[in-house]
Amino acid sequence: MLSSAVDASATLRRRNDLTMTRAILTPIAEAGDRFSDFAPYVASINDAGTVAFQAALRSGGTGVFTGSRGTVVEVAAGATAIVNRFYSHPDIDRDGRVCIYGALASGGEGVVVLERGGALPIADTNGPFARIGPLGPTMNDAGDVAFRADTKAGPSGVFVRRGDAVVGVADTSVFAGFQGLPVVDGAGRVVFRADLGDGRQGIYASRGEGAEALVVTGPRFRELGLFPSVNGAGTVAFTATLEGGGAGVFSVAGGEVTPVVATNAGFESFRGALMDGAGSVFFYATPRGGQLGIYAALDASTAIVSIGDPYLDSAIVELALNPVSINAGGQLAIRLRLANGRQLIVRADPVG
Repeated sequence: MLSSAVDASATLRRRNDLTMTRAILTPIAEAGDRFSDFAPYVASINDAGTVAFQAALRSGGTGVFTGSRGTVVEVAAGATAIVNRFYSHPDIDRDGRVCIYGALASGGEGVVVLERGGALPIADTNGPFARIGPLGPTMNDAGDVAFRADTKAGPSGVFVRRGDAVVGVADTSVFAGFQGLPVVDGAGRVVFRADLGDGRQGIYASRGEGAEALVVTGPRFRELGLFPSVNGAGTVAFTATLEGGGAGVFSVAGGEVTPVVATNAGFESFRGALMDGAGSVFFYATPRGGQLGIYAALDASTAIVSIGDPYLDSAIVELALNPVSINAGGQLAIRLRLANGRQLIVRADPVG
């Protein structure tokens, strides 16, 4: 259970001369008697607003948990017979199924789906894979799971588990390497960031039958961010630096790249972008002379939440999220660390 100090939702407000943006922050879990640490992994959130997170336990080991408001529930508490340790963020679908990387009790590593009190490895190093990862898997609401892995045959690649089959999406026989998370849209199309042998970078999409280039560095873009995001409809959001100088947040759909936020909007750097089901873009960035914060592109004048903001009689000194940390409704799951040492998983509902 949450401590009484964080049972109630808290409203965080930041104000400038023109606008006020606020987020209702609902604490989901706090490190304390039960949990010793949430870092370094982020939390994920499904369309019902249920947040999933990995935690190190005071009693030893790790676990995967979900929460919405009030009680935190362990996912597949009996999974220890199959998984010794979890070592990635979890992703959660609308039915409450969770995918995550784990060290298997039988030896090796695996991509594991947790549901109905059980754990099912869907790809592991007892088969064709030499290593599962890095980073973590992603899941769509149809149960397709995208992940990165190294194969025993040599190539590293991006893969998707669809139904009962693992399908290769792309590998290092074509690409020089891969960055960030592969993310999977509602149609099972996997979007990934790749490096090319000639030094260029690209964001690609594939269902396993050849990769379509969505964006490639060249005349317009100098460098692409490591973590593109995709919503259920297949629209992709990403960050990039420009050949002519500056940087920004962009979206791409139907072959058309659209600027969303540019450096001249007052930001000195962009860390990542996320997109909800309606196509609204959220991003985390550092404004000139300011601290890292999370912003809604529709009103990028004020952060939803930022390092340095007061919260729970302290101040935020660290925040973390990635493409699994947003749902179709624009709710965000965020890992926070406060100046007084408290660690929390919170859900942010942007309003106003």
